[in-house]
Amino acid sequence: MTVERRTRAFAAFISEFIPSESLEIRLMRVSVKRRPHMKHSYDKDRASQLVPLLEMIFAEVADRRRAIRAIERELKALKEGEGVSSPKIGNLTASLANHKRELRLASKEFERLGCVVDDHNPNRVIIPGTSGALERGFHWDAGATEIQDNAPLDSTVF
Repeated sequence: MTVERRTRAFAAFISEFIPSESLEIRLMRVSVKRRPHMKHSYDKDRASQLVPLLEMIFAEVADRRRAIRAIERELKALKEGEGVSSPKIGNLTASLANHKRELRLASKEFERLGCVVDDHNPNRVIIPGTSGALERGFHWDAGATEIQDNAPLDSTVF
């Protein structure tokens, strides 16, 4: 799935969680106009509805990380072989900066949903519960088709 298709799917899905008047769709990403911080809370059904969105965000993050690693390897090889004045190095450096920026933006989507990526397991997302507290919420592991009750005990979020 291309980035543009994923972006459109993401925009359609997130519109269920964020009022449409606060969404602004750009070519490569969806941005949300800044508003005062809202406390997010999810019951089990609503948290389960987040799974497709969480999958898309994780796919975007994984794609960006792979691209960053590939560009960094290519840059290192070019600098060792051709020196730092090659025009290709400038293009790769710009591409690397763009991928890193997009990675940061993709990662912030979890924050906008009120979720937190677990430091102990970066493939796990903690979702706040009905009270808005992460401790009494849910968690989703990348690749899973459904969420689990309560945040796991080995989480470093708490």
